[in-house]
Amino acid sequence: MGTGTGAGTGAHTGAHAERKAAWATGGSFFAGVLMLVAGAIDILQGVAAVRHDAVFNTVTGYAYTFNLSSWGWIHVALGILIAVTGLAILMRVPMARYFGIGVAALYLVSQFMYLPYAPIWAIVGMALAAFVIWALTTDRATSWAGNRH
Repeated sequence: MGTGTGAGTGAHTGAHAERKAAWATGGSFFAGVLMLVAGAIDILQGVAAVRHDAVFNTVTGYAYTFNLSSWGWIHVALGILIAVTGLAILMRVPMARYFGIGVAALYLVSQFMYLPYAPIWAIVGMALAAFVIWALTTDRATSWAGNRH
């Protein structure tokens, strides 16, 4: 019977902590890549909305109704912000993680509000934003402090 002190191969050993840190660091790298891709897709989606492309649903009686051009410019601006933040995360800029969390939260809200116009992509976008927020909040690697390994 174990003593319950955490000695041995339990959850508090160094090997477990290293695996957990590697997973979180890998997750934040993947979050940066996802932000680059989501930003590029958001820019393209915004351009299509500005051009009043027929791929979007016609929405009436929605509480958050903007005209399609307004949504387009919002998506272009947000897409640029997301892509630049994703690049900064990949470059391990120290403040990029915190900015990335805020931008991902803003992206999640914008996708929720955009849900009636492009429902499938909005749901995918909300899931991506939630993953990015999780990955950036769980990464406690020391390399974020400015040390580049």
